[in-house]
Amino acid sequence: MRTCCPLSIRLFLLAIPLVLSGCFSGSQLEVSLDDYTSRLAYVLDTDLPQPQKHVLPPLASTDTLIHHIAPVNINLREFHALNGCELNRLVALRNTSLGKSQLPSQRLVYESQVVAELTSCKNSVATSNPELANKLAQWAALKAQDFTLTWANVIQTSQELRLALNTPENLLSAENNKDALASINSLYFLNTVLPPNTNDVRNPVDSKELETQLHIIRSARLPATLWLTQQTLYKSLSELNLTLPAHLDAISCPEGRASEQAKILRNVFYLFFIKEIQPIGSVVNQYHYKLAPLWDDWMERESLRAQFRTYIRQNSEEGFKHYQDAMTTHVEMWQQFLKRCSLSPVAPS
Repeated sequence: MRTCCPLSIRLFLLAIPLVLSGCFSGSQLEVSLDDYTSRLAYVLDTDLPQPQKHVLPPLASTDTLIHHIAPVNINLREFHALNGCELNRLVALRNTSLGKSQLPSQRLVYESQVVAELTSCKNSVATSNPELANKLAQWAALKAQDFTLTWANVIQTSQELRLALNTPENLLSAENNKDALASINSLYFLNTVLPPNTNDVRNPVDSKELETQLHIIRSARLPATLWLTQQTLYKSLSELNLTLPAHLDAISCPEGRASEQAKILRNVFYLFFIKEIQPIGSVVNQYHYKLAPLWDDWMERESLRAQFRTYIRQNSEEGFKHYQDAMTTHVEMWQQFLKRCSLSPVAPS
């Protein structure tokens, strides 16, 4: 318990940190949570748990998540028989050092070209070489099935996606979240390169378009930023939800008349929670519901590893529910206090 001082003096001192808080580094949310907790503690003349920095749980390693796809073996006679096809060049490229060290996104583009050329080459030799045409059809079916695993490697092992899903650079703010909405479209774009049917890979993936979308995803890192923001809110508010009720219950509001201390607490709630923290919660909700259909789709895709789908579920479903419950409990706690003291949540102007 701190040494008590006259309420009027404490009110004057309470305003001082408002000026100083802008001098400290941190995200908008971290500053708001710190200010909110500090002012509540000061008015209540008690110690409250201070917000801590948090990190996301790790994403499984690339080595754990990658699909090692067996190559299609083409003998020398079959290779020379492809001289009239573009496929010949693609097969030769794959055997170079550059072809063997392709990034996941480049490999996806390459594999889509191979499937398209297998079909084209099959059609061109169907009459002159039925045996080769049949072989090409078998390869096309096999590579089309493998294409889904190649796509999964982009989602699970590409640097752009791993950063976007697990390495946030900041927390969400109430506005000006860099590339956030654009990155939602980019994440959904990744699903469009997959055909509805695994045996229906007809058009090569546009390499320039794919790299552009991956660049946006990497720049925004929206999923990781969203999940860390909701985790920060959940853990900080949960601590307050455990400690504040007893202190609020002890505030005197005789016959429903708000004491001066009750009014000050309401002002702190309004200025920092309603005006600063809740708007960030609204942004969390907005981005969560925009991305939810994508996560639902990914969690059903067996081409994605079980560890990866579990990671998505833990953050997009369980993490969001924890955050929602903490926000709801916090608001209900204040509603009970304000009702008991006959106060509106909005401070009078």
